[in-house]
Amino acid sequence: MKLFCEIAIIIISACLIASCNSGKNIAKEATIPAKASIPCSESGISDNVFFRASANATSSSISLAREKAIAAAKSELGKAIIANTLSTAEKYASETGVSDRTNFSKRIELITNQVVDQTISGISIICENYSESNSRYTTYIAVEIEKQTVIDKICELTIKQINDFNEEKFKMLFNK
Repeated sequence: MKLFCEIAIIIISACLIASCNSGKNIAKEATIPAKASIPCSESGISDNVFFRASANATSSSISLAREKAIAAAKSELGKAIIANTLSTAEKYASETGVSDRTNFSKRIELITNQVVDQTISGISIICENYSESNSRYTTYIAVEIEKQTVIDKICELTIKQINDFNEEKFKMLFNK
């Protein structure tokens, strides 16, 4: 009986080992996915000359997907412009000794929002790509606007509203 139990244990163990090793080489089957690249995303990176942004949108209508992608890219572009300008305003206030930094920053933010509203229509589409899957269209867009256009308009409006505004200092900090 003892021999029978030992044989049964060996057979059961062999069956378990065989079922665990079903002949599939998991290491060979598991593949590392290639680096995914989103169309137009690399074109949507800002540099010293341009503010850039990219976005994508999906819809059952290719034209609606395009409109939604453009709107999303414009929104991202506006956020980048505002973030850059507010950072510049903080540096400017610190370096020039603006007495009421909070008020100064709020005024610059309002001016920047006006500028974004006015200039965002002047963007250029620098990349546009489409894909279709299951009757759904995805549009990928990258847009840009020249930084100089933005800073010139911000300074133009700021000079009219803030006394003792040093345009050259602000532009220098903006372009750092």
